[in-house]
Amino acid sequence: MLKPRVLIIDDDYAYLELLQEALEIDFSVVCAKNLSEVDKVSASYDAGSFEIALVDENIGEEKGSNWIKQQVAGNQLAKSFVLYSGLATEEAILKGLDCGADDFLAKPISLLALISKLKRLIEYQDKIHDYEDELCSKDRVINISMAQASKYGSCMQLTSKLNQCFSLEKIRDEVFSYLYNMNLQGCIGFYPINEPSSFYSSKNGVCSPVEVDVMKLLQIKPRLYRFGSRTIFNHDLVSILILNLEDGTIDTDIYIDALASVIECVGARIAFITYQNALVNVQDKIQQAVTQTKQMLVMSKYHQQEVMNEIVTNIGQSFHILDLSFEQEEYLTNLVHSALKKHSQDDINFLEVGQLLDGALQSVDELKSLNPQQVDEVETMEEEDELF
Repeated sequence: MLKPRVLIIDDDYAYLELLQEALEIDFSVVCAKNLSEVDKVSASYDAGSFEIALVDENIGEEKGSNWIKQQVAGNQLAKSFVLYSGLATEEAILKGLDCGADDFLAKPISLLALISKLKRLIEYQDKIHDYEDELCSKDRVINISMAQASKYGSCMQLTSKLNQCFSLEKIRDEVFSYLYNMNLQGCIGFYPINEPSSFYSSKNGVCSPVEVDVMKLLQIKPRLYRFGSRTIFNHDLVSILILNLEDGTIDTDIYIDALASVIECVGARIAFITYQNALVNVQDKIQQAVTQTKQMLVMSKYHQQEVMNEIVTNIGQSFHILDLSFEQEEYLTNLVHSALKKHSQDDINFLEVGQLLDGALQSVDELKSLNPQQVDEVETMEEEDELF
């Protein structure tokens, strides 16, 4: 099986050699010290010949991000681009998104993290290919004939459809259908309570690593945050990132007003789904507890009667040996009945029933204390490995 091709562009020869040595076990590596050498490489390879181009931001007097932007606009030499730099500021990461890179790395680069990211990018490419195949197989060609329809009317229709959604996947599909019809491109990120975050792209199905990083970075921004032609709409439980809202147009103002309402509707719907799922879980527990309670009571009553009948029968058969009078036999029988009622297996059964009901009540308390407006912050643990 052929190794994936990786093109590395860096004017630092020692660093270039180190990267090549680290990657050539898993990849077929081609190196270039400047953009002139890249032109020679382009002459020898067709467009898309490289799975990944790993590009330094500073290549002599030129910028790697500018070269990536030119590549994305024309015949791409590589399917994916990774920009890296000695700076990891918010501006540098946003610049990676703006130029069209699929991921951004900050120096010093971890060997393990680098190899892992490149492999994930190749998996990302495979997912995009699968997503395109899915679109073709299901004939999900979006009709853009609604472009002349009222933008606000479309937003109201989306709100109505969202109220009929009972899963995050359905919400995603409805939001993306709206974006398709409005000729918008964007991403959506879900931050459900007590569940992992998930991110989706309206164009590729799955978000690139840099798109995920940008959404995580801007999640703490205000409900509406603009940067260039990008606009992100935030809610505690969801974010919608629009990639092509140009300034100074009437449509842009309408879209901003509409999506500012949509993000609140989506957040409220996710909160409702979370509450509903929790409620169903509690109902299941209560139903289980009640069912087992009924079974235990029936079994307890049956066993008690069975034991009492057996004891009474054995005692009755023994009375002729004891030569008791009728009054003595009756007194002894009543005494045995009273003792059995006080010391039966029911005590154990009722204890188990109490434990089941306590569990159900605890679930009810958890449901009442659930606040769908608050999202637990998820801390991402980074790998600890050697940097160079």
